[in-house]
Amino acid sequence: MARRARRSRGSWIVAIVLIGAIAVTIVPLLWLMLVTLQRPRAIITPGWTFEFSLDNLASVFAPNAVYGTQVLNSVILVIAATALCLIISALAGYSLSQMAWSRRTVIFILTLAGLLQVIPPMTLVPGLFATLTTYGLGGLPALILLNTVFNLPFAVIMTKFYFDSLPSELRESASIDGASEFGIFRRIMLPLAAPGIAAVAIFTAIQVWNEFLFGLVFTTGGTESPITVGIATLIQPQEIKWGGMAAVGTVTAIPIILLAVVANRQIVAGLTRGAVKG
Repeated sequence: MARRARRSRGSWIVAIVLIGAIAVTIVPLLWLMLVTLQRPRAIITPGWTFEFSLDNLASVFAPNAVYGTQVLNSVILVIAATALCLIISALAGYSLSQMAWSRRTVIFILTLAGLLQVIPPMTLVPGLFATLTTYGLGGLPALILLNTVFNLPFAVIMTKFYFDSLPSELRESASIDGASEFGIFRRIMLPLAAPGIAAVAIFTAIQVWNEFLFGLVFTTGGTESPITVGIATLIQPQEIKWGGMAAVGTVTAIPIILLAVVANRQIVAGLTRGAVKG
């Protein structure tokens, strides 16, 4: 009885913690959407009043506003950077996992990739800015390149672990049957590693979508910038446009939330598969 009581008490504690975590996550999102649908004057009025209005959405996404273009820039940036990361990391991860690299070389590459992840990007911005300026790169192409480079180490490490979980006998059998190395990779190993690669794609897309520093430094603002930079422009010396910030924040948060919800199974399957040797 005592053991059952302790187990029941533990279940209640876990339930309370989970409910609290859900509340901490959901309440700010609900508040964000509520402010979005408020009339601007009701947002700053003391006390609580709710006046339904679409003025905030209409103002920030009007034809003459730049925020719609910035959302499109962010979408293009995410698609391009994520695609490049997946192509390069899939080839590199397969090579490190299945080809005849020495153990010392693999450890060195993975260690270097891990160290690149912990370097604060701010410390590299001056050198990167000078280099890209010298080669005439800026705007969206520069952001695609930088986001690819900085997310690639994580993608390579994770895809390498996913390919490690696949039986090496599959590659050996296909090789004996006369398949080329690229054919083995494309037709056999890549489809089997698809859940893990999908998880890498989702994490990379979220990182690129939320990136702010490079967008601020390497674009001139306006229609060249991603939406993360556009949100910052709503904080002005004279006023803070709470309604506009909420409207843009809602529009930019919804795609990532939907992506995480829809791809939840792929994320879990990818992480689980990459953690255990097959």
